[in-house]
Amino acid sequence: MTERVVITGLGVLAANGNGLHDFELALRKGQSGIRSNDAMIEHGFGCQVAGVPQGVDEIAQSYFAETSCWP
Repeated sequence: MTERVVITGLGVLAANGNGLHDFELALRKGQSGIRSNDAMIEHGFGCQVAGVPQGVDEIAQSYFAETSCWP
């Protein structure tokens, strides 16, 4: 039998800051993570802003290996 594990609590990944320190600093400064979103503009959405975390791919690569664990 194969068991799957979900890891939670690695830290903060938010539109206005990645990591607890940067996120807390952004909150204290009142900095929003809402920005213009190119994909939404390209697709003609009426609302063209979103809160998208920045640098997600680089952060994921620093935590996870390139190997696949799925059959």
